[in-house]
Amino acid sequence: MPLPTDLDKLLDRLYSALSSGDLETWAAMHSDDVVFNVNGSTAVSGRTAGKDTVMQELLPLLFTRIKPESARIGINWKCMCAGDNRAAVIFEGVSETLEGEPYNNRYLQILEFGNDGLICEAWEFFDTALAETVLFTPDQSPPPGTTAFEY
Repeated sequence: MPLPTDLDKLLDRLYSALSSGDLETWAAMHSDDVVFNVNGSTAVSGRTAGKDTVMQELLPLLFTRIKPESARIGINWKCMCAGDNRAAVIFEGVSETLEGEPYNNRYLQILEFGNDGLICEAWEFFDTALAETVLFTPDQSPPPGTTAFEY
């Protein structure tokens, strides 16, 4: 499975959609059975399978705690390396919580592409201590179907 030939354009479209809140475009770039592996012990950590679950259960855990007008997640992206069917991308996010606290984080995603050019699996790493302190509340937990992070 090779990488998409227009990887830079594809990544620009992906992270531009994410940073502008265009989740329809962002979702269309993922396979229906996409799997997200999120590092740490936060409310979004673990292995979540399926685009519907990601869109309806995982992302709301993130975006319901952030002022929508402040969210710019996916800015200043840079593809650090790419080979076979995977690309490692580092990017930043700046936003403000509902309580007015800044939530500015840096992320590393490893994206795996299927033969159709869609993202079929992602591994994400970020400052989980910051997320646990600023973004999430103690009563939040991952979606019911989320399992342990896998490599």
